[in-house]
Amino acid sequence: MTEPVSRELCVAGLSATTSEMVIRELAARLFARGHVTEMYEKAALAREKASPTGLPFPDVGIAIPHAEPMHVVSPALAIATLAHGVKFRQMGSPGIVLDVRIVVMPALSAKEQAAAGLSALIERLQNGDLRARLLAATTADHVAAALGA
Repeated sequence: MTEPVSRELCVAGLSATTSEMVIRELAARLFARGHVTEMYEKAALAREKASPTGLPFPDVGIAIPHAEPMHVVSPALAIATLAHGVKFRQMGSPGIVLDVRIVVMPALSAKEQAAAGLSALIERLQNGDLRARLLAATTADHVAAALGA
């Protein structure tokens, strides 16, 4: 995604105890700013249950929960760093539970964009320096700046 990341869609040090709490928080931010429909949150929760999005990286677990493009009004990216690890099941291996500290929730509009957008996002998150900047962020502005860099 090439859209700039809005600080209103970023959270640093979110205190959450479940993956559902994190998904609800980020979906609410996307909805409040008009990027997604009212059904996005419910769709993202259902999708996460059916198709987990946790990704293991050497230094941190990351999750990329999202919903189908039909629930998206305009492309955006919400992100939270978590105060404490939250359990997400691993993408492709749902029996494995990861301790996640970074959650990125893309809102992608067209099916073609969704496929390409998710791949590009995952590729971008493979950058260890980016992950370190996100984990070190203490404010929403720092999170947005890390992603914009």
